[in-house]
Amino acid sequence: MANLISRAFGGLNEVRRGLATVFKHTFREPITKNYPDEMPDLAPHFRGRLALTVNPETGDHLCISCKQCERVCPDKCIEITSHKSPETNKLELIDFKIDHGLCMFCGLCTEVCPTLCIINTNDFEMADYSRESLIYDLKKLTLSQDESAFYFDRKEMPLPKPKPAKPAPAAAGAAPAAVAAKPAAVPSVAAPGADAKPETEAPEAKAPADSKTVEVKKPEVKAEVKEESKPEAKPEAKAETKTDEPKADEPKADEPKA
Repeated sequence: MANLISRAFGGLNEVRRGLATVFKHTFREPITKNYPDEMPDLAPHFRGRLALTVNPETGDHLCISCKQCERVCPDKCIEITSHKSPETNKLELIDFKIDHGLCMFCGLCTEVCPTLCIINTNDFEMADYSRESLIYDLKKLTLSQDESAFYFDRKEMPLPKPKPAKPAPAAAGAAPAAVAAKPAAVPSVAAPGADAKPETEAPEAKAPADSKTVEVKKPEVKAEVKEESKPEAKPEAKAETKTDEPKADEPKADEPKA
């Protein structure tokens, strides 16, 4: 009998608590929202649809094809296609596919990504009519520059570092042309009747010009010396022969005079 009475009072106590909760919410504003006219304010780290971000400042894609998200995925719903560039010898992304029909939104892929490329967005409206339409490719996964900036700010993620600028191919080709243009200007310095411009040029450019002029003058001087030496040698030889003849006649002059 006592047990029945205690159960009756326990039941009445639970009814009282329930009616108290009803009366409490009678004078409060409703917490329900008219979805889809009013979208809920989700938490920043809500695990919604997966997407790929770009650099908010430059718009460059942040995926480096490391395939860490593909290896860590427990459902094997991520597939990455890439190739090694012959110019930079680095992996370049070709295609990125995620099957959201298999994904369980665990968030492991977003934690291992070194460049913060793959993230969970706040989009949860993914209903569709076929399983094939739930497979997102690279174009469908990649966010715009403004959307990426929004999620970087909302999730408080650090901005990626800018990539080093690649040397322009035109600049590399212009350097040899500039070097080849310098020797072309050397003959103009050694030309006769030049203006005062050679004085402003570097002394290194003058040195080869002077050496050229000296080398040109040397053979001319040698040729003149040889031509002048030949006619001078012949009269000397004749003079010697003439002087020898009187010497032979000198004994005749020593004869006694009459």
